[in-house]
Amino acid sequence: MLPEALELVVLAAAALVLALAFAPVPTSRRGLIAKGGAGLAGTAAVAAVPTFDLALLVLLALAVLHATIEGKRTLASRLRAPVFAVALLALGALFARVQGPDVVHRFAAVGLAAGLAAAIGLMPYLHPFDPEERITSSPIAWLAYIGPAVAAVMVADAHGLLNADTSAAFAATLIGLGLLNMAWGSIAAWLTENGGAAWRYSFIADWGLALSGFGVALTDGRRAALLIFFTILLGRLPLYFASRGEVRGRVATERPINLLVAAALAGSAPFAGFAARVLLLRGATQLFWPLALVLAAGMLLWLPSSLRLGRSLGVPRGRQAVGVALVLAINVAVGLYPLPLLAAARL
Repeated sequence: MLPEALELVVLAAAALVLALAFAPVPTSRRGLIAKGGAGLAGTAAVAAVPTFDLALLVLLALAVLHATIEGKRTLASRLRAPVFAVALLALGALFARVQGPDVVHRFAAVGLAAGLAAAIGLMPYLHPFDPEERITSSPIAWLAYIGPAVAAVMVADAHGLLNADTSAAFAATLIGLGLLNMAWGSIAAWLTENGGAAWRYSFIADWGLALSGFGVALTDGRRAALLIFFTILLGRLPLYFASRGEVRGRVATERPINLLVAAALAGSAPFAGFAARVLLLRGATQLFWPLALVLAAGMLLWLPSSLRLGRSLGVPRGRQAVGVALVLAINVAVGLYPLPLLAAARL
């Protein structure tokens, strides 16, 4: 198993433990264990299978399993995007393997990158979303819980299928998709009227950073992507889970805890998101310094939406307050000393 994927599966398991330990009282922990455990097992299977083709089959089976969870969207609408994504990925793999002109292999690079975006649910292939849907059946669970390990596997396998020139085209496409999702997610999270949709767009913005890190294709870029995934799994996802009651209509507040949460979501120092952004900018500077300027400008877009989302948390109490404090402490620890996390993934 790819070391990064293994580490992301472990982080997903830790996110599930946090959700079980600090979930609101009305939440069904039995349902969380069953559905979260099934998703974790499926994600581990995608990471463990030895070939790209088997990974696609397991991904499709996992999408079917997720689509069968009770929710407000129809089964057909849930399956449409994953089936399209698997078809794009399979077509890209086919083009990469056939003998032909360079343009065919470049189609392979574009198809693999587009298939990855469609599989995760990123721009321009957003999955249908209902803000009132349960988190276990929501596209947010797919984005934040299943997506990181799947993306690490798909990117590594795609580079294995492509040659040097088409790998460069694949990386450039990932950067383009990353910049698109950064801008769209950050601005939409700020401007949308619905609080649940704002959280969903904030995840998409973080994914834009992760795709850009994969596209930089240097050690610093891959490290940045891994740290972004850490902040999604053990930062944004549990904070979103804690905010669910507030998103559904309670009064937002602007207390010190809300400002701390906003700082963590925006990737400010000393949280883990800041270390990820520093690594990404350093890698982008080594690759092509104007790209670093574009990324730095894009990172400023996190501030307004993060303040909004921080306020939406309200004033956490009881076990939720303990959970939020623990999440912030973990992110500070990793932000100050990320080396153990990166060393475990051999980056």
